[in-house]
Amino acid sequence: MHSIRILILTLFCTTAFAQFKPRLFEFGPKVGLNITGISTLDTITFDKKLSVGYQGGIFTRLNVGRLSLQPEFIYQTKGATFKSPSAAKYSYKYFSTPIILGFTPFKGIYFEGGFEPSWALNTGYKKDGLTIYGPDVATDKSIIVGTRINMLDMFSLLSLNIRYSHGLQNVSTSKQGITPTDFRNRAVQVSATYTFSEYYLWKKKYGVKKKK
Repeated sequence: MHSIRILILTLFCTTAFAQFKPRLFEFGPKVGLNITGISTLDTITFDKKLSVGYQGGIFTRLNVGRLSLQPEFIYQTKGATFKSPSAAKYSYKYFSTPIILGFTPFKGIYFEGGFEPSWALNTGYKKDGLTIYGPDVATDKSIIVGTRINMLDMFSLLSLNIRYSHGLQNVSTSKQGITPTDFRNRAVQVSATYTFSEYYLWKKKYGVKKKK
């Protein structure tokens, strides 16, 4: 807990001394991890555990005053591992296009919320022998809430994104006995974005000066 407090304090101090204002339009790559699980019906007892997936892609961002609008285009994995009533791994691969609205009450800190439509890339997949399954349906929809921390002064080009993704759609069409299953994606997403458009500001301020 002490280490976590130090990390949080460092992040807030970093943003407090940020010197660059966001540009009107920003873009760049995004990479990160997903800590994922599957929400199931209470009427069926499953022994399951979380999985660790990943995400990667690109983002664009429009900044107007205290507001930001951030469309993204990312590949990501979700799912979970079940131990009982039967051993199975659910590995869902998606192409997602979240649209995130942000608001900054403090310099460098954004509270975010948005909608994430996803298209499955391995619908109906099953790997015999290892019992690995893809989603049964071709699309998924999620609501996202979280925060973005712009670390402008320390790294100039990076932002840390922490989000929770709550799946709205049942991605399973199978049954447990005679009871239909209801599998809904859940994920905590931790990622970093690199802002190409801020590079020019950083270069102008900190770049190597030519000797006269």
